[in-house]
Amino acid sequence: MHVAIDDTYGPITATPSKYVTGARRTYVAVEFPDHAVAGIRANIVNCLAEMPSLLGISPTEFHFVDIYNRNKEWRNAPGELNLKIFEFFAKIYRMHRWPVQVQTVDDRTLADHAIRFDLSVDGIDLRERDGQALFFLLTKVKHRMPGPPEPLTLRIDAGRAKPGKPIANTLFREWGDLYDGQYAESHLEPLIQIADFLAFSINRVTHLGLKAQRTEIDIWFLQLIASMDIFSDDLMQASLPVNFSTTDIDKLHAADRKQKGLE
Repeated sequence: MHVAIDDTYGPITATPSKYVTGARRTYVAVEFPDHAVAGIRANIVNCLAEMPSLLGISPTEFHFVDIYNRNKEWRNAPGELNLKIFEFFAKIYRMHRWPVQVQTVDDRTLADHAIRFDLSVDGIDLRERDGQALFFLLTKVKHRMPGPPEPLTLRIDAGRAKPGKPIANTLFREWGDLYDGQYAESHLEPLIQIADFLAFSINRVTHLGLKAQRTEIDIWFLQLIASMDIFSDDLMQASLPVNFSTTDIDKLHAADRKQKGLE
């Protein structure tokens, strides 16, 4: 199995929600079967090669916060064609529905369980929110993966460390030489670009759920991501009216927390 991991985060400022707080750190892992990896990588590279003829720009990778906000080279994409990239990736995801794991740590996470950390594991500082979110996600990944003799290759975006640096060798020690976990540059590892798409999309949906007024593009984006039916035990599907409010979102969170014994 191959697993690609990327991160995303929410605004530092307070939110209007009782449950969705600011200063969120989220890590997203996407699982790919080994036999499909070469084809997936080739398809992403080929898509990038088509960008000059289709959009008149030459990006080195699909980085979705830049695509959505028309940053860097994407500012030169004609009209709203930058959003077509999201439609394309959503279509690809619907075809394959790769398993996705999500871990968010915010102001409530550790307080809910009355725990705190004062240590580092595998070079991951558990005193920091970013490190907590990453370590908790890696633990989820470990428990979902088939054990040895099935090999496991893990690639995480190199924003935290230099490309090629090993990650979580102690956590995945049962795999021995069958485990290959490294930080990698996303423009050289197309699998991370897919994880980036899912991480950005999940975080954007959370953000849009808290907006007082949503635009037509906001509604389009929410419906697009809902249509993907992301395959994840960590995400909850819900049907809401177009003019739903933060109160509606909080009711969903309250019901979920009660079911899990947190309230």
